[in-house]
Amino acid sequence: MKGSLVFHKNETVPISKVYVWDEVEARKLNSEGIKELADSIRQEGLQNPPVVQKTKDGKYKLIAGQRRLEALRRIGTKNIPVLVVKRPYNDDDAKAVSIVENLHRKQMNSTEMAEACDFLVKSMKSSKKAATALGISQQTLRSYSGFNSVPEKLQRLVPEKISRNEALRLYRIVPKVDNAVEIANKISKYSTVAKKRYFDALSLDPTAPHATIRRMANHFREKQNVRIKLTKQQAKGFSKAATDNSTEPNELATKIISEWLSKKGYK
Repeated sequence: MKGSLVFHKNETVPISKVYVWDEVEARKLNSEGIKELADSIRQEGLQNPPVVQKTKDGKYKLIAGQRRLEALRRIGTKNIPVLVVKRPYNDDDAKAVSIVENLHRKQMNSTEMAEACDFLVKSMKSSKKAATALGISQQTLRSYSGFNSVPEKLQRLVPEKISRNEALRLYRIVPKVDNAVEIANKISKYSTVAKKRYFDALSLDPTAPHATIRRMANHFREKQNVRIKLTKQQAKGFSKAATDNSTEPNELATKIISEWLSKKGYK
């Protein structure tokens, strides 16, 4: 958004002249709760007027306040108070205003919030500016946003070095783009499973050296669970062996495998 939002003084206008600016409305209208909102407005009055932009033909495009507008229509209001923006907004700026206004009223669900974050990051070309506009931290923005929040420098490594999902996960763990790019290059030859283990380890200590993260990832691999299918007779014998040795089946299985690996020189 180019500058802060500035209004004229409140105006009262015919509700018939106000229409939804579909291209910029940040959230899809859900009829749930409209009746309760209408009842509240009827009893307590309208606390926060909708935000509009006046058009050349004397009508008003709604930037923010779709639910309030619908509630006012339900109770039969003929004239409504509005806040008119001082200067014309283009679609992108108006949508940004709608996003911020809806966010501060806590009216956006997680899907709408993700779409809003993606839109602002793309239109502002900066996750920092988008987070500031929304009044949230960059970490919170990253948790909502999708691939559009990933810096272009890291996006360029997709799909040759890493996948879209891997780029997004990496950026969420390591927000410093140069560090994330360096890691992406180092693990580019890893298998998908190996990359996942690496990210699991990286999330535990994002500042650790690459060699340390690799060791941690290998440790995750070594601790993998192994399922062994036994015949009915083998299972019966294994259960009896565990009972005779007064040990849990898992402990006995570990002991047997460990002894076999030692005997064969693998440990």
